[in-house]
Amino acid sequence: MRTSTRVAATITVGLALTLTACNTDSGDEPTPAGGATTTSASETPSDEATDGATAGATDGAAGGDGTAGQADETDEPDVAFGTEPQSSADWPGSGGDLLPVGVRIGAHEGYERVVFDLEGSDAPGWRVEYVDAAISEGKGDEIDVDGDATLQVILTGFRIPEGQAETDKLAMGSYDAESAEEVEEVYVSGIFEGQNQAFIGVDEQVPFRVFALTDPARVVVDVQTNGG
Repeated sequence: MRTSTRVAATITVGLALTLTACNTDSGDEPTPAGGATTTSASETPSDEATDGATAGATDGAAGGDGTAGQADETDEPDVAFGTEPQSSADWPGSGGDLLPVGVRIGAHEGYERVVFDLEGSDAPGWRVEYVDAAISEGKGDEIDVDGDATLQVILTGFRIPEGQAETDKLAMGSYDAESAEEVEEVYVSGIFEGQNQAFIGVDEQVPFRVFALTDPARVVVDVQTNGG
């Protein structure tokens, strides 16, 4: 793995106040996002491995770099790997009560797994695709993310945190992928207009797959490795 300069993440209560008008409840619950438009996925399996679910989240929220916790899930859904954009069946979905609270990364046979841990009862929507540069929503700043290729991850169904306690537990900023080889870094930009944006830096454009897990809510991005 290589090291590069990262953009420090900052988040303040003032941001939450300025964005409240952008993320009001619509009164409708999101349609469960159990599949992707580019695949025939129909399952949303659950698992028992939830240790370290919020590892690194506090460091990221405080504006410093963090190390991602270990993603031990081994669920194998009926979702195909590919390099084309993938999105949930109900993309972009609607408003929700979710908060992003953790990032975990794990190496498995044939792929490396990035898990975005969520808090809340609603189902997230997602869209994941390769982009030429990591550009933050809202400000439009370019973010320096490790790796020669970048996957943008947009998750929907989020609300603005209420109070400092919720703000402090948000997953935010840069996460080192110490347990992976293909995945170099995960960077979480934060919530903007009900969406949570993140970037996954990888060594090269390789096939990936996306799916959701429940109890608790998570979105999983698997990046195929040479053994896949």
